[in-house]
Amino acid sequence: MGKNMKKVINTTYSLKSIYLVNAVIIGIIFLVGMVTSVQAEEIIESQLIEEARVLAEKEANFVSARIKNDWEKIYDVQHPNFRKKISMDEIRFFEGWAPYDYREQAKINAHISGFFKPTVAYIKKNPNKIDPLGFPVTRKYHWSKNPFITIKGHSLENISISKDGKYAKVKVILEGTDRVNPVISRGLQLAYDSKHSLTDYWEKVDGSWFITLLSKPVFISGVSLLNYFIPNDKSGWGKANFVEIDPKNLTGSAKK
Repeated sequence: MGKNMKKVINTTYSLKSIYLVNAVIIGIIFLVGMVTSVQAEEIIESQLIEEARVLAEKEANFVSARIKNDWEKIYDVQHPNFRKKISMDEIRFFEGWAPYDYREQAKINAHISGFFKPTVAYIKKNPNKIDPLGFPVTRKYHWSKNPFITIKGHSLENISISKDGKYAKVKVILEGTDRVNPVISRGLQLAYDSKHSLTDYWEKVDGSWFITLLSKPVFISGVSLLNYFIPNDKSGWGKANFVEIDPKNLTGSAKK
């Protein structure tokens, strides 16, 4: 065999060896990348589960505060930017649904006949409502525009948290009773057990979770209306990549 032929063979084997080594290296890098990616996903999921536990407790306390009409606790969980504009007295006056921009809207609609824009002074002097007979009635949190809904508890449906840990959606099933409008039932007190879906939206600010963006009242005949928006350009929500957390992974938080 000539020297040139041997040189070609040796070169061929050398190239094959190089290709083989490169293939092995690429395979190792790929496998390491996969393992690292899986580990990273597991770490993220573990962190989100911990956040979900915190949120489940926050949600339970928030539902409880609304059931008990504990306005201080209801107010404390509101977004800091919301609390800069709206006081607890205003939240109570609007029975839990004070729009953050209601004063601006009031100025726009001031020309409308019969439109009433309460001042902060008026709100503070009138903490209670007045019934048709002129007696003061304590303001209660309104779960819905339907005044005949009574909520007694809730169960956790699911929690979705963005991978960056900034935003969360907590869906619960409210449990209670619906009472038939006495006008329709001709004065009879007719009530039945009921369940209503509710989603609360949370944002993490300086390490703590607060209610943010928008809130929905419970469904009424299949319709749910947005009641208010707080200062938020919503860009974060639109780009957020949410991960749904199975409530079964949250020991002791699936039912409150």
